Amino acid sequence: MNASTAHVTAEQAMHGMLELIRATPSVAELTPEAMGERLGLPIKRLSTGHFGYAQPLSGGWAFSVERQQVGSLGPRVDLIFSPIGEDRPAATPICTPDFGHFTKELERMGFKRQRAHGEHGRWTYDAFDRPGQHVEVYPLVTEGADAASACVQMVLVR
Repeated sequence: MNASTAHVTAEQAMHGMLELIRATPSVAELTPEAMGERLGLPIKRLSTGHFGYAQPLSGGWAFSVERQQVGSLGPRVDLIFSPIGEDRPAATPICTPDFGHFTKELERMGFKRQRAHGEHGRWTYDAFDRPGQHVEVYPLVTEGADAASACVQMVLVR
C-alpha cells in the first residue's frame, strides 16, 4: 500500500501492525517515516517523539495508531479500535484477523505468550515477549464468542 493512500480497512491496519512489529527491533528507534512506510499510512508528527494517524472505518468504528512517550516506560506504539459515538456497533468490521489469528502470528514471530488477568480473574489481555520487544493484545469479546474468536481492540508495543 502506498503511504499517500489515506483510507485503509481495519484488516489492512492490523496486517500493517504485524509488519511493523516484525520489522522493528526497537520502538525507541522508530521514526515517523519508518512507521509510515511499514504501516502504509501518512503518519503525522504531533510533537517531539509523538506521531501517528487516525481515521474512521466502516460500521461505526475508527482506528488510531500512534507512537508516544509513556512516562518512565519509554516509547510505545498503540493501535486502537474505538466505536464512533455513543452506540456500541457490531464488531464485525474490526474482526479480521480475529484475536486468535493475530496472536498466532506473533507466536510465529518467536514471541512467548502469557495471559494477564484483572480483578476477579477476568481476562484482560495477552502479553507477548521476545528480546527487545513487549506486545500486549487486548481482546474485544463479543456476545457468544470465546477467547479465540474475540476481536482485537487494542495492541500496545514497547
